[in-house]
Amino acid sequence: MFNKIGIFGKYKGTQSWALIEQLIGYFQEKQKTVLLDDLTCQEFPTQQYNVQSLSRTDLLNKIDIAIVVGGDGTFLDIARNIVDSQVPIMGINLGRLGFLTDISPDMMCETLDEVLADDYNSEQRNLLQVQIKKGTQVLFDAVAFNDVVLHKSDSPRMVEFETFIDGRFFNSQRADGMIISTPTGSTAYSLSAGGPILDPSLDVMSLVSINPHTMSNRPVVIGGSSIICIRPHDNCSGTATIICDGQISFPFSAEHEVFVSHHPHFITMIHPKNHDHFELLRAKLNWGQKL
Repeated sequence: MFNKIGIFGKYKGTQSWALIEQLIGYFQEKQKTVLLDDLTCQEFPTQQYNVQSLSRTDLLNKIDIAIVVGGDGTFLDIARNIVDSQVPIMGINLGRLGFLTDISPDMMCETLDEVLADDYNSEQRNLLQVQIKKGTQVLFDAVAFNDVVLHKSDSPRMVEFETFIDGRFFNSQRADGMIISTPTGSTAYSLSAGGPILDPSLDVMSLVSINPHTMSNRPVVIGGSSIICIRPHDNCSGTATIICDGQISFPFSAEHEVFVSHHPHFITMIHPKNHDHFELLRAKLNWGQKL
């Protein structure tokens, strides 16, 4: 099934080079075509290993699977870029947490043997589409895999805003901001802010206030087909920021509206055949340890 392999490295560094070299040798031995992402492997010695490096647009039109060598941050960036191409993705972990890049370098070849033998687990996860509008003009249009965060700028003052769901008024609040999270992102910033952990198979979104002024504010989970609108209060002064996955940002002020909805495409994640999400949670969150 997977004959053309796209490899994506870690930005701004050569930490992933040794594993990429190992991957190239592995796939060439299996008589697979290996192509590198020019953005993340720009300085990789392609001629030495007889591989081609392509622009991301060209690469995504040619590959059957994307393999990310890096941390969860690298994975988030690549996932946002490839979701419209409907290419499945798997991650080799060079980072700290490894919620998304869940294959260790030590198990890499064994896992790839299983994947090439069509013996693996896969799942589809949802993403978010976010737009910032001024009247009818779209000023910002982006994708988020983990979360979309409204956060106050560098000021002690809270942000005052109203939230609407499917055109219906939901609430009005003063807070440091709001996190709109996918199930994938429920173990990221949302978890730190007191949000629920969501099973990644669910097609839902969670809304989690950041340090709300009113203690009665609680996290809310809504259906994945909903459309969320956030509007600053008329008397809201200053600016806030909309941040996608902690990586893409845009200033947000009183004349703007932000709309968050389900991205039209899911992304397919490839896991080892023995992948267990609950085991991953126990390991990463130190659950179940004897006191």
